[in-house]
Amino acid sequence: MEKAKKFKNKVQHKLIVLISTLDYINNKYKQYTQSNILYYFNENLKRNGQEPIKIKTLQNYLYKLEKEFEVTTNYYKHLGVNCGTEIYYKLKYQKQKCYHKINKYFKEKKEIRFNLRINTFFKKEFSKKGSVELKECNNNINNKEKETIKRIENLQIKNYAKKCKFITKSFSKILDFDIKKNMKIEIMKELKKIEYFFSKKFKKDNKKKKTIKIKRKELRTILEKTKRTLEKEGLNKKELNIHFKNVYLKYKNKPHFILDQNRYDDLKQIINKTKRSIDKPNTKATQENIKNNILNILFEQLKIKSEIENEVLIKIIKNYLNQIEQPKYSDSFNNKYYYDLLKLIKNKNKSYINRKLII
Repeated sequence: MEKAKKFKNKVQHKLIVLISTLDYINNKYKQYTQSNILYYFNENLKRNGQEPIKIKTLQNYLYKLEKEFEVTTNYYKHLGVNCGTEIYYKLKYQKQKCYHKINKYFKEKKEIRFNLRINTFFKKEFSKKGSVELKECNNNINNKEKETIKRIENLQIKNYAKKCKFITKSFSKILDFDIKKNMKIEIMKELKKIEYFFSKKFKKDNKKKKTIKIKRKELRTILEKTKRTLEKEGLNKKELNIHFKNVYLKYKNKPHFILDQNRYDDLKQIINKTKRSIDKPNTKATQENIKNNILNILFEQLKIKSEIENEVLIKIIKNYLNQIEQPKYSDSFNNKYYYDLLKLIKNKNKSYINRKLII
């Protein structure tokens, strides 16, 4: 049996003083640093005739209050390089209840050590005198000792499980196994490894799914942009829609061939193939039809307003439209061409127009 570690009541007292200090600082300051806590804490220790402590010891005490005694909630936030860290230590209970929890913890620890010392003594006596002299009392002590050791081991295993931060609660069944503490801890280690492996795999698969969704969205954007460019070049819109739907279906599971244009020339090949396979409509004939239709519209509008002969008026309109690269119906319908021609006719006299337009 290992010798029980020597217990220091000074730590118990210092933790109670620290609780009192935190309660005071939280009421006095809205924001503070660990240096502020250290100053007030050491002042309290000096008044009680104890030696002051260093910042590292204070940090250990603050950690114990949250993790071991569970009487505080510790807030930390790093503000960046050379900006320090924000801190706040909130008491979970009123300070009297915090004192009670700390005292109870040390009392239980004291009782456990007491039982261990008794157990060590009776084991030595048992080996010398045998179990006859101890009679029934010996059995009772052994039972209590076993229960105490088992309770300590269960607490140790639970603390280890907390440190593992299991995602699921499956580890709790391990506590009920009738095996040694070390074996339980080894099982927990393996369980954590398995859990970590599957957790990592799940995150990786999930990330991959998100990535392919984003890439498909980018693929659709590029193909739509390319399709519009080809439409402007005069390719048949209906055929382009069908063609690019097929292209998307082909590349949706391998979008990088389109997206990474520096490494792959698939998009260039698609554009060239599209231009070869889809015929352009007769653009020249279409433009001529548009010009003729606009000419007729303008002629009907202007022959009422102007006193020019019809033949001369038609020549004026033709000459005007020939100067426009691509006449549009929209400009005709909003009377842009009409007002331009009306202004031209008013500003120029008839004889000048006739001379200008003689063929």
